[in-house]
Amino acid sequence: MSDSVKTTLWILLYAMLAGISLALFAEIAQIHKYLFSLLAIYIGIRFFRRFETVGLRATFIVLAIVVYFLTAVCFAVFHYAQNNSDLVTSLI
Repeated sequence: MSDSVKTTLWILLYAMLAGISLALFAEIAQIHKYLFSLLAIYIGIRFFRRFETVGLRATFIVLAIVVYFLTAVCFAVFHYAQNNSDLVTSLI
């Protein structure tokens, strides 16, 4: 596997982990939410140590934000379907 493919896969993995951790931080209401915040910070630190170019760091930040928003939308759809089950079942 070439270096660019490996780098792309690592960026995607780190961004997905950070984005999902941030979404869980926003979703959870208990004190456990701060563990996900610390996990996201740790993932960011690990990424910034591994990749030193500005372009890769900017790509990681943008992808983490995109993954965060996509995960937050999935949580919103799930909660809507859970709270309005009669509306969802009438569509099937």
